[in-house]
Amino acid sequence: MAAAKGKTKKKPPAKAPPKTSTASKTSVRAARPAAKPATKPAAARTTPQAASQPTPTPILPPTASKPLASSKPLGAGDFVLDKLHQVALTATNLDAAVEFYRDVLGLKFIARFDPPGLAFFQLSGGARLLLSTTSSSASLYFLVDDIDKAVQELKKRGVYFFHPPAMIHRDEAGFFGKKGNEEWMAFFKDPSGNLLGLVAKR
Repeated sequence: MAAAKGKTKKKPPAKAPPKTSTASKTSVRAARPAAKPATKPAAARTTPQAASQPTPTPILPPTASKPLASSKPLGAGDFVLDKLHQVALTATNLDAAVEFYRDVLGLKFIARFDPPGLAFFQLSGGARLLLSTTSSSASLYFLVDDIDKAVQELKKRGVYFFHPPAMIHRDEAGFFGKKGNEEWMAFFKDPSGNLLGLVAKR
C-alpha cells in the first residue's frame, strides 16, 4: 500500500489541435482582405491641390467678329487709296535731321514748327516728307536714274552705305512694268536711324 501511495499519477497526454483541411485553409485566406499595392497608379497619385486646379485651356487665335464687307476686286470709279501725300519719319534730333535732308540729300525745305517738333520737305511728284520727334520709324525709298553715281555722290558728302548697290528683284512676270526689269537698291540710314534706300530700274 505504501509503495502504491508513493507512485505519482501520470498526466494524460495533451490533445493535439485538430488538423484543418486544405479547403478550410483556402477559405481562411479568402476571408482576409487583399494586400494594398505598394504604389498607386499614375492616375491615382494626384494630390488634392493638383486635383483642384483646372486644366489649362489652349489659347486660340482671335477670330474676326465680322467678315469683310466684300472680297470682290474694286472696279473703275470705286474709291481707292493710291496717292502718296506724305511720308513721316522719326527725328531723334530734329536739327541734325533737317541738316541731313536739306544739306546732304538736297531736299527742298518747306517749314519747321517748334513745338511740337515738325519739319516738312517737298518731294518730286507732290508728296511731302515729314520729320517728327514723335512719329514711328519707317523706311523711305528714293528713285534715281543711276544708282552707282548716286552712291558715289552721297559718299562724298559723308553718307555711309551699309548695303551697297545690288539687284533686289527681277520682275519676270511684269507686275511692276516691263517683264525682266531689275530693281537695284542700296541702303543707308539718317541721323535718327531710319532706313533709307536708293532704287534704280534697269
